[in-house]
Amino acid sequence: MRSLSTTATLILVLVIFSYSAASAVDVSEEDERRVMWIELSGYVSPATVDYVEESLRRAGEYSAVLITIDTFGGLGDSMFKIIDAILDSPVPVIGFVYPAGRQALSAGTYILLATDYAAMAPHTIIGSAQPVVGGQPTTEPKIINFLKEKMRSLAELHGRNDTQAVRFVTHNDNLGPEEALKYNVIEAIASSPEELLEKADGAVVKRLGGEVTLETRNARLVKISPGIRAQVLSVLSDPIVSSLLISLGILVLILGFTSPGFGAEIAGGIMVLLGLLGMGFNVNLVGILLALIGAGLIIYEIYSPGFGAFGIGGLISLGLGLVLLIGYPPTPIYVSEAWIQQAYITIVTVLIFIGGFLIFLIYKALKAQRRKPYLPLDYREVGRAVDDIRRGEEGYVLVAGEYWRAFAVADIKKGEKIRVVEKKDGFLVVEPILEKPA
Repeated sequence: MRSLSTTATLILVLVIFSYSAASAVDVSEEDERRVMWIELSGYVSPATVDYVEESLRRAGEYSAVLITIDTFGGLGDSMFKIIDAILDSPVPVIGFVYPAGRQALSAGTYILLATDYAAMAPHTIIGSAQPVVGGQPTTEPKIINFLKEKMRSLAELHGRNDTQAVRFVTHNDNLGPEEALKYNVIEAIASSPEELLEKADGAVVKRLGGEVTLETRNARLVKISPGIRAQVLSVLSDPIVSSLLISLGILVLILGFTSPGFGAEIAGGIMVLLGLLGMGFNVNLVGILLALIGAGLIIYEIYSPGFGAFGIGGLISLGLGLVLLIGYPPTPIYVSEAWIQQAYITIVTVLIFIGGFLIFLIYKALKAQRRKPYLPLDYREVGRAVDDIRRGEEGYVLVAGEYWRAFAVADIKKGEKIRVVEKKDGFLVVEPILEKPA
């Protein structure tokens, strides 16, 4: 008994110790400093906006946000939305032109100066921020003056050299990391994100809400990758892709209107919408239009089964619309990333189910079309006219539950009762049944 009691006591002590150790690990993990890492690279577009905004919505769980920048520039509207997202971030944002030898030109320079703590890797470049309109640099005072003051206000907000910031716009200045640090445009030069976090620790930065001290030493970097929606938008936002989609979409639309029945008009309409989305049109509006068009096409396919063009086009349109709407809501949402991923899985599952149902309908429709019509004619079969059929002309009638092509021996009105006279070369010869007056 004593041995059993000792063993039980030992097990209890081990359980308590294990629980305490687990609790200690949990606490240490909760207290661990984490810095969100966003990679801003390539063309600045609506896809970039989506990626940055979606990431910064979850930034409250981190000590700071690191945005590495490698871009030649991009759309002005997208740039301003990213700047607004950075200024509204719940935690300090560190901007870093990285990797070494890369650049943050034009829109990239504006974004860097909007961050609370700016840095550059060796052999990188910033500058060339004069706006471009219609493929050519513009000197339009209305645009230049606005961008000058925007640069000045961003520099003043963070205590940087506003004169040099303005020269990026007016003189297209370009600076390397040493010159940028010398002229007080950036706060640090670092070779890697880890080195930058060590240098930034303890720095006091100026934000819209006041001064904040950075706490980034020994912080764990958590890289946030673009979601499915951002990846789709990234492809569509490529200037070449969006231009091709609109150009080809218009041509396909014209083909569809001139030769209806093959679904070209559907494909053309979807291509034009996707092209407009890539050029910066409202994501919510395009998503709603795609979802509504897709639902309408699927319903049409169900009630008017054909070759499946409407159903397939509707399925693609509905899927794209739902993906855009789920991930880009009109108002902020406060749900976990896992919930968003689960929503995507649900959408895919539902679309697969709808697709299977449409394939079944198409299969049945094709099977019915290939089946030879059967009519046990006694030449007295009665039916009803589907069309107005003039004497000696061709039309359709409904006889024995099936549609038949028919010739009329006398004028027949739509919906009028008819009688089969004979069957000839796959056609029915029909005549109207004259109803006796009451």
